[in-house]
Amino acid sequence: MPKSGSAAKAKPAVGLFAKPSVPGAVKTRLTPPLSPEQAAALYSAFLADEAAMLDGDARWAWYVYSTDPGAQEALWPPGAPRPREFRPQIGADLGERMAGALTELLAEGRDAAVLVGSDHPTLPGSRIREAFDALDEADLVIGPSQDGGYYLVGLTEPLEGFFDGIPWSTERVLARTIERVRERGVRLALLAPWYDVDEPRDLRFLRAHLEAIRLTGSGAHSCPRTWEAISRLDPERFSGS
Repeated sequence: MPKSGSAAKAKPAVGLFAKPSVPGAVKTRLTPPLSPEQAAALYSAFLADEAAMLDGDARWAWYVYSTDPGAQEALWPPGAPRPREFRPQIGADLGERMAGALTELLAEGRDAAVLVGSDHPTLPGSRIREAFDALDEADLVIGPSQDGGYYLVGLTEPLEGFFDGIPWSTERVLARTIERVRERGVRLALLAPWYDVDEPRDLRFLRAHLEAIRLTGSGAHSCPRTWEAISRLDPERFSGS
């Protein structure tokens, strides 16, 4: 974990970037084959399972950064652990919103802060621990995703303008970020890749992964809410996508 500092230091923090689970406003690349209502229910299950994962370790505090904090809180999955606070994402693009959230968390007296996305329901808590451990020696930690972006990013102090000009929502996100690391001379730590669930083919992989976790009986992050939601879906609806 990051350097302990004084006893007054705040815990390291995790910010979960999220949207309210409103049909037609979330997981739109899954519609079709899913209906907007099915996609929203699936996304709500993702949030519930990620909340359980984040709430399962007392070494960090966690917050939700939302496009609409009031609606996010009102539509929070029933029975799911709740963050310390629902906070607004502020900025013109994703880079500004990420930089703002990290700066805010670090300004509260923390040695490190990380952000994670809400498209990774199977992400294990061990990746968060690895990220904070990596920040003992690095300025920046990134968890790359298979679509060319990243599922996690963390800092020990704000990097002014670091996320400016990154081509968000493209396969060039990670590559351009690495170029920025070289330009700035930032000490980088890299986690092992993980996967997003954004498109119909991702649903096939997610279902198979959850089935495999259950077969192992290993006690791994089994995502019960996501499993329940995806088990309600007819696999034939997205098997050919």
